[in-house]
Amino acid sequence: MLPAGSRLCGCDTSVQQKERNEQEGSSVRPKAGGPRRRCSLYQGTGSHRYGRGICDMNRGSVIGAERLLLLFLISLTVVLAGCSKAAKDYNVLFISLDTTRSDYVDSGGALGARACTPELRRFAQSAVVFERAYCTIPQTLPSHLSMFTARFPHECNVLSNQEKFDHRFRMLQEVLKDKGYRTAGIISLESLASGSGISRGFDRYSERLKDGTFYMVPADRITDEAAQVLSRAKEQKFFLFVHYSDPHSPYAPPSASADFRIFFDQVPIVTFNAYQGAVLRKEIPLSPGTHEVCFKLESTTQDFELFVLSKLEFSEGCAVSMQNIEYSDGGSYRLRGPEGKIAVKCSRPGYLRLFQVIPSLTWKAAIDYYRLEVEYMDRHVGRLLRMCETEGLLEDTVVVIAGDHGEGLGERERYFGHVRYLNQQMVWVPLILRLPRVEPARIKWPVSAIAIAPTVLESLGIDDPGFSGRESLMESIRYGVERARPVRTYAFRPSAVTDKLSIVSWPYQCIRQRELDGTVTTEFYNLALSESYRKMDEYSQMVASRNAPDVYRSLLELSRKAEQVFERNTRDERRGLDRQADGLEALGYVQ
Repeated sequence: MLPAGSRLCGCDTSVQQKERNEQEGSSVRPKAGGPRRRCSLYQGTGSHRYGRGICDMNRGSVIGAERLLLLFLISLTVVLAGCSKAAKDYNVLFISLDTTRSDYVDSGGALGARACTPELRRFAQSAVVFERAYCTIPQTLPSHLSMFTARFPHECNVLSNQEKFDHRFRMLQEVLKDKGYRTAGIISLESLASGSGISRGFDRYSERLKDGTFYMVPADRITDEAAQVLSRAKEQKFFLFVHYSDPHSPYAPPSASADFRIFFDQVPIVTFNAYQGAVLRKEIPLSPGTHEVCFKLESTTQDFELFVLSKLEFSEGCAVSMQNIEYSDGGSYRLRGPEGKIAVKCSRPGYLRLFQVIPSLTWKAAIDYYRLEVEYMDRHVGRLLRMCETEGLLEDTVVVIAGDHGEGLGERERYFGHVRYLNQQMVWVPLILRLPRVEPARIKWPVSAIAIAPTVLESLGIDDPGFSGRESLMESIRYGVERARPVRTYAFRPSAVTDKLSIVSWPYQCIRQRELDGTVTTEFYNLALSESYRKMDEYSQMVASRNAPDVYRSLLELSRKAEQVFERNTRDERRGLDRQADGLEALGYVQ
């Protein structure tokens, strides 16, 4: 017999004794419908490998002391054999899907998806799928910091993409680097540029972010570069972070193409893909006299509602008249229709400046092209995963596939974006984990992406003080144990206009918003009855307080406590943390 309190194969002796009692005809039985326990082999310094041990004995059989001892010795041999394999640490492949809504990813769930993602569906069949995962904030930089540090945005002191991380906490890549991992990151968007502070701990950080007039790297190039890194990483354990951002606006899948030209005095000076728009930073010298600037969409497509001419400026002494172009705000103008002209009359030498042309699609076109962007990204994520499979890397690699936030597609207040609201479409994200020797499973209760780094470290058997006590998902993965923790998501002013907090305790979501005058409003949703995508999906608080009074009171109490972080969100405390970059401005994060 094992000493009281000892552990074998990840199951405590009380569980083993319970199973032996059942095998010997005891009346003790587990609850009907209870989770099936899986055994884990403890190896090395606490790392977990999963296989079959003595917990798999056939029920109802009578085992004598000699046979029990024999099975114990066999199991011990398996454990010791596994321990020798633990000398080879698992690799880690972390794939981030920027701006990817969970309802657009088909992971094999019963409800299907709004997009066709066969590669992710195929991969999910061999993985653990978290059907209700939520980000900590719907902005790229602070969301990734939460995934890498296991801290909320206000703990990291980074509340938006414009700010810089001061390294007050260690990140996942730093821990793995210290453990002998070769670390590499490949990003596709300015929000994660090295100037943000997130690149610390990477041996190699690829950020070739500008492609002509377009500040985003498409999925085919990201996968090509990741494949090159993997081809050189076979001889050393690695941590590879791969960031895809194709679903981020502007929605411009490769199949979408239409020329947009700018003419100066009837001479073409710029041509670009109208679906992508362009960051131009153009200054055109103007001599005394009359000039004409023409903006023209060289296509008959009906996909565009308008084009924003961002930061269009004229020097003093210029008289301007416009055709099909109207002033918007903040120095921007709107081109309505496929063609617009500006006549400029200068009394002395001057200039015309234009920072960016931003396409605005019709509602239907935006939804169609967002879906196509997700499907395009899926093909190239699948190409990377199939390469890992072909090269024999998956067997010894922990794979994380996670969305950093979702995207509003006009459901609420006709808002296209992800920063301003905390409804489901902005905060519900895909999360798929594949751990070697762990059976596929589907976790249906809400979890937070803040638990990703502790889960990865625990699966590797790494106990780092910086992550001690932080929430991990390994217990749910091993035993199917539900952890009914409320899941928090934040949004902060000024980028989100007002401070907001979402708390999900299934099936309810409570969203609290502090207005600029200090007043607080509350929205309540029943996620089992509606998707909470729109304000009109609100659930009556009176009904909630009667049908689920304990949950209702608990959510309100938790939200009031969590709102205390808003008091620290003042610009005086955060002065000096802002970073300016053309790419951020091009993406609409810098006003």
